[in-house]
Amino acid sequence: MPLDVWRGLDVAAMDRLLAQMPLPSPSPALAKLIARALASGAPGDDREAAVKIAALKRAARVEELVELLGGLAQGGEPGAAARYALALLTADRKDEACAIELGTVPADSDAKRAAFLIPAYCAAAKGDREGASLALTLARDSGVDAGLAAAVIDRPAKASSHGANPPRNVDVLDYLFLKLGQSGGSAEIAARATPELLFLLARDKEAPAELRLAAAERAAALNIIDGEVLAGAYREMAPKLAKSAQSPAALRAKLFATLEGQSSDKVRAESIDALLASGKDAKIETPIAEALAQASEGLAEAPQAASFAETGVRVAALAGEDQAAWQWTEAGGEPVRSWQLLLGATDPFGERARPALDAGVEIVRKAQLPGALLQRLVTVLDALGEDVPIPLWELAGKTPQPEDGYLPATGVLTALKESADAGEVGRTVLLVASVLGPNGPQGAHLIALGDSLRALKRVGLNAEARRLALEALYPHWPPRGKV
Repeated sequence: MPLDVWRGLDVAAMDRLLAQMPLPSPSPALAKLIARALASGAPGDDREAAVKIAALKRAARVEELVELLGGLAQGGEPGAAARYALALLTADRKDEACAIELGTVPADSDAKRAAFLIPAYCAAAKGDREGASLALTLARDSGVDAGLAAAVIDRPAKASSHGANPPRNVDVLDYLFLKLGQSGGSAEIAARATPELLFLLARDKEAPAELRLAAAERAAALNIIDGEVLAGAYREMAPKLAKSAQSPAALRAKLFATLEGQSSDKVRAESIDALLASGKDAKIETPIAEALAQASEGLAEAPQAASFAETGVRVAALAGEDQAAWQWTEAGGEPVRSWQLLLGATDPFGERARPALDAGVEIVRKAQLPGALLQRLVTVLDALGEDVPIPLWELAGKTPQPEDGYLPATGVLTALKESADAGEVGRTVLLVASVLGPNGPQGAHLIALGDSLRALKRVGLNAEARRLALEALYPHWPPRGKV
């Protein structure tokens, strides 16, 4: 990101754009891109800092939040120390959080709550119940709701035997106090958890296995964590699961753990196929594919590769392993040849893309790709700056352009073009998220999709544009090239 990433966008406009978009983002690529933009460039004033912090919290982008708040806390910004300590607790960095001098109590309600309850938690975690009780007294005297914390700290025996009742929406501080009272192990907490707490639970090695797995999969579905974190949760929790554990998350974790120690190529391939299909049903197909990418390495050279080729292509493409994906299309032969068009479109300047695109009409006809998908394909190719073969254009033109998909309000597409032409990176990123709508690239109208990809390329975000192109095409691609 450039140093002047937010040039051309005032705080009020930034706040309006962020309020209009779903956070966490429905797009894995947009989730990362928005977070990078928000964490880039020092905030110009307190209001800009507050807008960025609020957006990162909504999106549960904890690592970027820690980075931003760390700088503000060092600069002595009011309330930043309390927010920074809470972000560190969310990142499972308890010792660092408890070592922070929180300073003046901020007026903001969330930061005020953190400023009073974090000292109570840190004291209780060290076994200092007298210090924790004193901190709770100060919190109550200052108007902070400390009911759940008091249920754990002031009545430890009762809390240990019966447990404190979790609130309807459980946040990070709630969960930490519930853990102290031995009431933080219920799997239902994953369904009640705030996005930030899902981030913590997905990494919490002390959490009960069923809870951590349920939280990790929910976090993955919301694009709060990636496949690496999900794989870590599967790997670490599978051995701790009871034999009777039969939840979908538990079964996926057990199969994943078995897969990693499997020497048979056939069994590995079948396990990967089952996990990817199950992950799709659970709306975590991309993170599952990222988690499986390493396990599928080398399978394209196995004797059974052809029967597994489509799954191999899907795993590699979603995991961003372009060369492996091309290798799978070659190993699988004609049944998976249509996937070469998707790979050629999302990496149009790769050495194997041009031959695939030149053979596009032949591939389309043999695979019987639907006309609506062909329109989407040429839209992506054109937006990414690739020369679309004339026969492919002509074939696509025989089908009316689809009119479905999200299209933003009048004037937004014009604003996007003006922003990109002016090189305003941050504004362009937020406008793209607004233009693509509530379902991301896969649910956007073709006009909105094409304009978004062009805008990102114009401000130098080429890799991000290609990844969004994949997200736009992949969900619509028919299995084995059939309608």
